[in-house]
Amino acid sequence: MTFPPQPTVGLTDRERQVLGLVADGHTDAEIAGMLTLSVYTVQNHVKSILRKLNARNRTQASTIYHQANMTNSSH
Repeated sequence: MTFPPQPTVGLTDRERQVLGLVADGHTDAEIAGMLTLSVYTVQNHVKSILRKLNARNRTQASTIYHQANMTNSSH
C-alpha cells in the first residue's frame, strides 16, 4: 500500500516540535519557555516551517499539521 507524502517530512525534529506547539495555539514566547529557547530562535523556526510547508501564516501551517496527523491516525 502506498501512502501520500506527508507534508511535514522536510521538517527537522525541532521544527516538528515547534509546529505542534504552534498548532496547539501557543505563542512564540510560550514555546520559547517550554523548550528553553530564545523567542528569536522560535521565530526563526516558525519562519523556516512556513517556508518549508509553503504556508502563508501560522494558521495555515497548523491546518497542515492537523491534517497530517489525521491522515497518520487513520492508517
